[in-house]
Amino acid sequence: MPVTPNDDIVEISRRCDFLCMALASAEDDVKTNPTKRYMYLCKASGERPNHTFLHFSKGTCGTRLDLHRAYLSQRAILPILLTLPFCPWLEHINLREERLTTTLVELLCESLRNLPCIRTIDVSMNPFGSFGVQALLRLVLRKRSIMDCYVGDAQSVGSLLRRLQMACERNRRDAVDVEEEEEEEEEEGEEEGKDAFSTLPVKCPGG
Repeated sequence: MPVTPNDDIVEISRRCDFLCMALASAEDDVKTNPTKRYMYLCKASGERPNHTFLHFSKGTCGTRLDLHRAYLSQRAILPILLTLPFCPWLEHINLREERLTTTLVELLCESLRNLPCIRTIDVSMNPFGSFGVQALLRLVLRKRSIMDCYVGDAQSVGSLLRRLQMACERNRRDAVDVEEEEEEEEEEGEEEGKDAFSTLPVKCPGG
């Protein structure tokens, strides 16, 4: 993966491999339960759990994960990224000012790619570049549920930023079209119901 300033791809890859190997020996319920998984990965990484994410991982604290200014180190954010795929209720994630490099943004995209409800991603004010924006663009093109993806002053070429914005706009338009189609189908169903009712005898036989 391409390297951006402050990006240690070798160290991040090594840490990911270490955590995945540690997880391989865990019990099955630890692997699939988000809270247990996160706690296990934090212990293996030697990091204190982030309370915001710990509460979010329980699935009872809403659909928005706000880690803005949580000041997570690279070692501390990896357990979060490796747990996110098991949080299908996630709709909005805020990772502004978390020193995300290109490698971490690419890992984030991998973590979000199969989540069914993800709608908003905010990774503004992070030191990643064009390859990070490319990863986000691929994610938005793949996940039609994503309506907004904020990258702020990412160190990227303007054409990529415009394509990312256009992809989000397309997803928003598609969502509106689907909603309008569903409303039309509901109205047609109601009209058909009324027509069927109007064909019934005024007085039922035997009534």
